[in-house]
Amino acid sequence: MYLRFKQKNFKTWLQETADLIGVEAKNCVLVLPHETAKGFCFADSVDRSFSYVLMHAYLKENCTIHRMSNNQQGLIIFFNQIQVGDYISLRSKKASVKDSCLKERNNIFISSSNTELELLYTAGSTIRRLGIYLSPQWLTEHFDADAKFQLEVLLGQNLKMVNQFLINDDMQVKLNSIFQTNFDKDAEKLQLKTKVIALLEEFLSVFFNAFPEIRNKEPISKEDISRLKHIEQILSNEDTEKFPSITMLARIAQMSSTKLKLRFKQVYGYRLYEFYNKQRLGKAKELIENGMTPKEAGYSIGFANVSNFTKSFKKEYGLTPGRLLHKTNSSK
Repeated sequence: MYLRFKQKNFKTWLQETADLIGVEAKNCVLVLPHETAKGFCFADSVDRSFSYVLMHAYLKENCTIHRMSNNQQGLIIFFNQIQVGDYISLRSKKASVKDSCLKERNNIFISSSNTELELLYTAGSTIRRLGIYLSPQWLTEHFDADAKFQLEVLLGQNLKMVNQFLINDDMQVKLNSIFQTNFDKDAEKLQLKTKVIALLEEFLSVFFNAFPEIRNKEPISKEDISRLKHIEQILSNEDTEKFPSITMLARIAQMSSTKLKLRFKQVYGYRLYEFYNKQRLGKAKELIENGMTPKEAGYSIGFANVSNFTKSFKKEYGLTPGRLLHKTNSSK
């Protein structure tokens, strides 16, 4: 199943998707074709600027969701609870992620409706997702200029945001209640709107606490944001085999070492070395999945000691590089 679309109000999206796959949507509910999946999608609006969709299905074949840019800076938030069949892949114009290691996903992914994304779920996956679309109008009414600018910086991290937010216990309780809705009862569908709003409020509260600068406490200037982007590019560069000294990075950023460490953690959610290490381990994972031996992959990203590389890799991905190579070779 392949779904290609531009993000719109989710009620409109549901109808267009129904037309695309040749199935009628009734009362905002789309029952998926039994030959491709077992499950449903439900979409509704809180108002013209705030809509949402529920997806709950077991996939009998691969499903690709290809979202084109709608040339608007709307905000899309997906609460994902996935049992992965074989693997899951996510691709944008800037980056790609393919992962078969983590079979259970319980995360929140935020992105701009101006960003093109292609998401592939393999057959055998069970997906439970709640998506919220907040239009540019909604953001204008609820976020001030500084908050929107900081949000834009975070969205600029692209696929690095995939596992940055997890569904906490309070959100889990709200999600369970949302997915227990009886869509044949109008009263429960009306209550659902209130539940979705409550979940959004919970998420934004956590989101703001995770990134204090969005609350405009000690706001970060645009000049500092630009300098931090430069540091992020240095730490993400494949040619950066050794972690640069904090002193050198601070000199490049034209900040004190203390300020650089504080501001980088505020914007990117990781300490400088943590961020650098995640980038190079991600590169090593990609190299191993393409057939490189763990020893070669470790050396290529700057690890002189294979044992240290193995420990760092297992801590990040939950399995050793050798195990990943074995799984990769077995799936070919």
